[in-house]
Amino acid sequence: MSEFRNSFAETIFKTKYAKFEGETWAQRAHDIVEDVCGTRFGTTNSLMSKEDLVELENHIKEQRFFPGGRYIWYSGRGHSFFNNCFLLRAEEDSREEWAALMQRSVSCLMTGGGIGIDYSRLRAKGRPLSKTGGKASGPIPLMQMINEAGRGVMQGGSRRSAIYASLNWQHEDINQFLTIKNWSDDIKAMKLKDFNASAPLDMTNISVNYDDASLVGGLENNEVFKKNVRQALETAEPGFSFNFGDKQNETLRNACTEVTSEDDSDVCNLGSINLGNISSLDEFRSVVSLASKFLVCGTLRADLPYDKVYKVREKNRRLGLGLMGIHEWLLKKGYQYEVTPELHEWLKVYRDESKRAADEHCDRFFISRPAAYRAIAPTGSIGILAG
Repeated sequence: MSEFRNSFAETIFKTKYAKFEGETWAQRAHDIVEDVCGTRFGTTNSLMSKEDLVELENHIKEQRFFPGGRYIWYSGRGHSFFNNCFLLRAEEDSREEWAALMQRSVSCLMTGGGIGIDYSRLRAKGRPLSKTGGKASGPIPLMQMINEAGRGVMQGGSRRSAIYASLNWQHEDINQFLTIKNWSDDIKAMKLKDFNASAPLDMTNISVNYDDASLVGGLENNEVFKKNVRQALETAEPGFSFNFGDKQNETLRNACTEVTSEDDSDVCNLGSINLGNISSLDEFRSVVSLASKFLVCGTLRADLPYDKVYKVREKNRRLGLGLMGIHEWLLKKGYQYEVTPELHEWLKVYRDESKRAADEHCDRFFISRPAAYRAIAPTGSIGILAG
């Protein structure tokens, strides 16, 4: 009998995640727990008690908790690139930073992680370059360079590159950015004939950043916002990135946007609890606790693409424990697709226990507590695995 609910889930596991032909989900669950939290192939220092390791492995095997896809893929392999995405910023408009950002981007993409980049600090096209006497090309050529790097990495690796680019609404190049994906009929025809044919920013999701200044006079009267709405309705891009109040500087996010930060080279750290497979509040509390500890262990065990990411991870130690299977949970309890008092009770446990367990585990190792604990990520392939 299959470990999965349908043949599609079984096929995705066998073709996308299995380490060897014939590997079972139970074997993969063991490798995940052992690599991230256990003795890690001969290391004597386990990061969890023996009892917790056994219970956590059972939660994964019974599909109550799914670590992010990178955890499932890399556990038990030579590298431990467990993180799905990296958040980057073009920090200054200099020749050195252009080269450095290319290096950071390619390094992240080659781990299988997606990238999100805020280009707002780069000067506009045509602005003078004092040291060379030339004129700035603006941020869009750099976006296109990274777009093409992603195309090459996609073809050479095992995962399609996920790239996100954003620009502040007041940037002088915003109108060009807003319409960069208004492809000509010839390009559209070429893409229909060959999906992998090159087109402007075709590997990149794009979005406009809005801050408190954009609200002056009402967002509905902001001309950039109105044009943005029209473009989104016509072409689905650019999207909208809202950064207000004390979050104005958190303009960095990945393509799926479940994590935000203001620090270049920050990193997401994901896993999702499958509510549809959890029968009681006590069981849910156990899953939340052990999944949170698992993600803390990930901040100690995951390999990262370059030194700065290690430093930012140590500072922020972001966790992104999410939920999926909520509709199934509601149906099993006889509810409609609605918010109920019982759901509120469970969500309170999710909020409180994720913080308590993570903080406790960090204190055990005398490491910094997380800057964030929860994130609702899109559950593509792991949602398929869960059925």
